[in-house]
Amino acid sequence: MFTFFLLVGRFLEMRARRKAAAASGNLLKLIPAIATTLDGDQIPVKTLNIGDRIRVLPGEHIPADGKVISGRIHIDESMLTGESVHVVKKIGDAVYAGTLNGDESFELEVTNSKADSMISNIVRLQDEAQHSKPKIAEIADVVARYFVGVILIISAGTWFYWHQTKPDDAFWIMLSVLVATCPCALSLATPTALTCATSRMGNFGILLRKGHVFETLCKINHLVVDKTGTLTKGDIEISETKTFANLNESEVLSIAAALEVHANHPIARAFSGFSREEVTVSDVQNVIGSGIQGNWNSKTVKIGSAIFVVGESRAESNAVYLSVDALHVATFYYRDPIRKESKAFIQRFADAGIKTTLLTGDSLQNAQSVANEIGIDNVIASAKPEDKLAYLKGLDKNDITMMVGDGINDAPTLAGSHLSVAMGGGTDVAKASADMTLLGDNLEKLLEARTLAIRTRKIIRENLAWSLGYNLLILPLAVAGLVAPYVAVVGMSASSIIVVSNSLRLLKEK
Repeated sequence: MFTFFLLVGRFLEMRARRKAAAASGNLLKLIPAIATTLDGDQIPVKTLNIGDRIRVLPGEHIPADGKVISGRIHIDESMLTGESVHVVKKIGDAVYAGTLNGDESFELEVTNSKADSMISNIVRLQDEAQHSKPKIAEIADVVARYFVGVILIISAGTWFYWHQTKPDDAFWIMLSVLVATCPCALSLATPTALTCATSRMGNFGILLRKGHVFETLCKINHLVVDKTGTLTKGDIEISETKTFANLNESEVLSIAAALEVHANHPIARAFSGFSREEVTVSDVQNVIGSGIQGNWNSKTVKIGSAIFVVGESRAESNAVYLSVDALHVATFYYRDPIRKESKAFIQRFADAGIKTTLLTGDSLQNAQSVANEIGIDNVIASAKPEDKLAYLKGLDKNDITMMVGDGINDAPTLAGSHLSVAMGGGTDVAKASADMTLLGDNLEKLLEARTLAIRTRKIIRENLAWSLGYNLLILPLAVAGLVAPYVAVVGMSASSIIVVSNSLRLLKEK
């Protein structure tokens, strides 16, 4: 009977633990085993090489990371980002293995092997995060280690006492003490909760890289955010065009696009949709920090800052200028749209008593405009990366900061905060230096993450209280010979199952 109860308890415990750890492993199962070539043949996905071209049929999971080379499609990326809305992909856009194709077939050029795919990187990094223990887990391990030593001493003393009093009962009473007070539940209290919480974070589209994330998320009292690509979409668009000569709007936009195609910055990309094959420029020169010039129809054309294009300084913000033979012909106004959830995101942190600072390298005028619209009072503008890092280091020692940025340009600043979040990991997810990576663009997922972190802390405390309380209660009863060995097995297994089941609550929606 002793062995039966022991095995049943272990079976139920392992079943619960596997359920807690299953979610991240299930991601890899989304990658199909078979891919379809352009000729219609089916081949194993593991044989695909970078540069191979395959066809993805409607309703299929994409077999490999790659870029779209034909078609305009809708992709379900909810398994990565947690967003249920399908994403539109066009030629040249990246798609990821395991995501679900919509109603149209398309051709794909493979860019990563299965081992280097987005999903493989996510699973690997989640495993690394789970092996990086937070302080509370380290403390629990230390307590469990000393607890074992104390129990062994008590067990030996129990046997010695009962051997002197009732020699026939000494062995089973000692055995009951050892079994009943096994620190299994204490050892499971923290790791099972963290495993479940990490799995839920994955459902939110958040990738964890450091073990301290859950602890720090509960403590933050100062949110520091970048502007471009964080509070705003980071996709510059032309909002208005003013013409000042005999060229119409379409013509000046096409000339600007012909010049800007030779540049690689966000404003230049805003003109990409206005290019026309018949409008070309030659002898292009990129004047760093000022603009671009070239020849169009034997005329000198320039686009860039006011001082470069028209020879005078102007106070207009978010504007670039175009001239033809030194004649100012157009002014283009651009904007970086604010994310629709940014205002609610900032407001909910404010409601939780967390102060917010907008820390950006953009001009004060642009930064203040965004801050006013979404409700941020403290603005630090025109800050270089070293200025941002200096600002964080200069904060009060009681400030626990969470920095949200793009993960690449803000790398030094992210490293200087207590908790760092990189927006939109994409293919650089394995290279990001942040503690957390938000795989999608929905800032509200960070609010859900903080709520989950607070729940996780509560669950861990409940687990520790239960496991310690149980052991302190059962120990004197076992020493007194009031607990039979099979009852001790039931108690030990039940305590472990209760702890694991309590942790599994984190996998449920709330």
